[in-house]
Parts: sequence; structure tokens; C-alpha cells
Amino acid sequence: MSTNYGWKQFEREAARLFGGRRFPANSGAAIDFESAGFIGQCKLVKTLSLEALTQLAEQAAQLGIPRNKTGVVCVKVRRGRGRGSPMLVVCTAQMWEQLNGTATLSDLS
Repeated sequence: MSTNYGWKQFEREAARLFGGRRFPANSGAAIDFESAGFIGQCKLVKTLSLEALTQLAEQAAQLGIPRNKTGVVCVKVRRGRGRGSPMLVVCTAQMWEQLNGTATLSDLS
């Protein structure tokens, strides 16, 4: 599998998860996929610092606001051939509340 195929396939999987479509890499878009309620960036990485992930989540949130969509980051660790990893979906607490509202203690009963 070529390097390019891996990240393209990952972007397709993320778009499919959210019921959207992937933007071509040459589109110049700041986002990798979009659906009716979400926009997202995808990162297939060997390492990614918490600070870098936080910045990506903040950027996705900001890009989603004018579209009235939830911005997410889909990230997957590239471990090497035959050593798969799960896709993680990351968003800010603001985006989480936009999706789910704020939980209350009465929600536990």
C-alpha cells in the first residue's frame, strides 16, 4: 500500500462515519470532509502532541461555527503494516455540548 493510499483511505473512512464526503487534497479546503452536520480534519500520524491535537480541535470548531456544523478531528496512529489502530474522534467541549447539551445529575436516574 502506498503512503498516499493510506491517508486517502482514512479520510474516506472518516467521511463515511459522518455520512459525508471527502474533499480532494488539491481542493485547497481547510477541512478534509463535510456532512450535513459535521466538518472534519483527518490526521494519520506516527506521533501527535496533545498541544497540536488541541489546536486542530480548536481550528475544526472555529471552521464549523459559520457553517452551523460540529467540527471534529479524526486521528489515527500509523503503527506500521499489520499493526492497526482505531480511529479516534476528538472535539472540544463546546462542540460536545452543541451535540449533546449539558448533562445534569437528573440524567443519571
